[in-house]
Amino acid sequence: MLSKLLSGAVKLYLRSQVEGVKDLQVKIIGKNKQIWQGYIPQVLLSCHQAIYQGLHLSQIGLQGENIAINLPEVIKGHPLKLLEPIFVEIQVQLNPTDLQASLNSALLQTGLADLWQMILDYQEFNQLNPLAKLTARTSPRIHSGDSALIVKWQSMAIAKNKLNLTGIVHNPAGETSRVTLSTGIELANSHTLCLSPLEITSDLLDQNCDRQLKIDLGTDLALEKLTIVAEGILCCGKIKINN
Repeated sequence: MLSKLLSGAVKLYLRSQVEGVKDLQVKIIGKNKQIWQGYIPQVLLSCHQAIYQGLHLSQIGLQGENIAINLPEVIKGHPLKLLEPIFVEIQVQLNPTDLQASLNSALLQTGLADLWQMILDYQEFNQLNPLAKLTARTSPRIHSGDSALIVKWQSMAIAKNKLNLTGIVHNPAGETSRVTLSTGIELANSHTLCLSPLEITSDLLDQNCDRQLKIDLGTDLALEKLTIVAEGILCCGKIKINN
């Protein structure tokens, strides 16, 4: 009985945190005594067509186990919080429509800006990247302090098992150029993404830039599967939740 009440409360909370969601299912598994004491053996969550802070997600599946919360304090009016960090198994699927619809999300724009800065900072790109020609008149080299090349991404799509982005790049000289970034995405290991081949082209360049870039995801995220197909992107793994 208590598990059903708590499941309903979690559903109400989750609905208040998203801009839209369909078929939200929450199942809390545990005995009443365990839950009253703040121990939840298992939580299962699934939904479709969720929108969170502008991110569009076709499907989400989540499973958490051995969760300790301060339920006795919550009953007394205190905020809900985790007593111990947990790793949650998560599965996320995005279709091509989701990608384009998410492009204006502040979260995605921040991620793309960070990725672009990694590309500019990457040693091989600094030495060999023909994009440096765009800033040659105002900056001797591309590095993180220059903010030399700023991109406004306009489209994101999937083709031939690659993620393709197009946008407009601005340099300090006031010049603009259409830029295309195309990359395959693989897992080097559970904590490292490998973008390869990472191809960058621009209509102001004489040649293409073709390199490989590895991104450290940190220890709070452990990916088990990441695939890009015509139908979309599927990502499975574990994420650490501290509170």
